[in-house]
Amino acid sequence: MKKTDRQQYNDQFMEYYEKYHNDIFRFCMVKTRSRSKSLEITQETFMKFWEYLIKGDDIKQERSLLYRIASNLIIDSYRKKKDILVEDFTAGEYEHHVKYDDSQKQEDILDGRIIIDLLHELPELSREIITLRFINDFSISEIAKTIKRDNKTVSVYLHRGIKQLRKIIENYEK
Repeated sequence: MKKTDRQQYNDQFMEYYEKYHNDIFRFCMVKTRSRSKSLEITQETFMKFWEYLIKGDDIKQERSLLYRIASNLIIDSYRKKKDILVEDFTAGEYEHHVKYDDSQKQEDILDGRIIIDLLHELPELSREIITLRFINDFSISEIAKTIKRDNKTVSVYLHRGIKQLRKIIENYEK
């Protein structure tokens, strides 16, 4: 590989990293509920993405590819469950974000935590589609490419997932 090629790949990688690293991290946080695991998976996602770039693979949808890599790494981490540290929002890791905020912001943060916890009561596919749509702001077609399903299937799962989530929230609020 020529030095100019390497620089081109490096520039391209940095552009994608700056554009997507926060989104990938948030996606991982929703899925794993562990900051340390999410940081690790985000880093590994971009390492694998770098390998795609330097191999010269044709990348048409970098966003979808990054989310697919992250999703696969999350699944792999579940398979190696004994290596996962058990950390979640209730462990107090995020309490420093709540303590010094005004009361309305505290309520919003706590509501967000509750919704994320309730989201985990949905089936995996519905949870993933809702997360991609509303947390990561994917279009239906981007979600379909990411999870390798057709647009109609994604729309149906999204509609059903939202309906299920509303019922879960209603039951929680009772």
